Amino acid sequence: MVDDLLARGAPRPAFAEGLDLALLAALEDGLTPIARRIEPLEVALHVNKGALSQVLACESYHHVEATVPFAWSVATTRGVIAHKAIELAVFAPPGTPPLQLVDDVIERIAETGDDRSPRDFLRSATAVDVAELRATASQVVTAFEASFPPLDKAWRPRLEAPCRVELCGGTIILRAKVDLALGRPVGNEARVLIVDVKTGRPWPGHLDDLRFYALCETVRSGVPPFRIATYYLDSGRWQSEDVQVDVLESAVRRVVAGAARLAELRFGGRPPTISPGPTCGYCRQRDACAGAREWEERREAQGLEAIA
Repeated sequence: MVDDLLARGAPRPAFAEGLDLALLAALEDGLTPIARRIEPLEVALHVNKGALSQVLACESYHHVEATVPFAWSVATTRGVIAHKAIELAVFAPPGTPPLQLVDDVIERIAETGDDRSPRDFLRSATAVDVAELRATASQVVTAFEASFPPLDKAWRPRLEAPCRVELCGGTIILRAKVDLALGRPVGNEARVLIVDVKTGRPWPGHLDDLRFYALCETVRSGVPPFRIATYYLDSGRWQSEDVQVDVLESAVRRVVAGAARLAELRFGGRPPTISPGPTCGYCRQRDACAGAREWEERREAQGLEAIA
């Protein structure tokens, strides 16, 4: 992993000066018509990786998910606890057990967390919920420590690092939170590795998420990351892509296309369209949606063809 993913000691690419400004201009040009329709409403359109993935996969799926209030649970809290515990492991005494790190994070958030954290959930959680949370979060930390190289302080590790890009006078805001970023740019030389850590299986949309992160990082810092990767804890494997200019330009086009749909659905009153696809498998309305039935029929037909 040190040799192939982190590529320690290998030369890093340099990008032309002003690339970040060119990408910013392309974003502004594409989003200005959308911003002009939103400005009279005196609201801002927040765009993140989840909203982009949902609305470009199926507008109806995004609409359903957007109308369900977020609630903290063991599943949603696990990632917050595990990522913070991994961050503490960088600076904790060597050999600190993962469960100790997890317990320290749970205690700190329960005592001093803010309204946006799972503070209230932790304070009211049952003993069974806390036990499950401790078990699953420590499993994530253990898997990370067992398969990922120790995060050297000299690598300048950043975990759960937020990035905010305001466009069109703040009318449209891109928001990202990177699981793990290593390094920092030196001049125009790209020296940052962005890693998204997953516990499930590979999914085509994971690459689109990473490209969105790369675009936000480029506009924020002025230099692209040299590589983006998804690391799968369950298998100890990764998928990566070296960042090129065309990768960032495709991310710009995707942001503009997704933002246009989000704005139309949220502020334009347009009903959402249905796009049968893999998201039907975990959509909340799949049992009552014609698109989900169509997708299932399509899958069955492909299976019969493959057998034949």
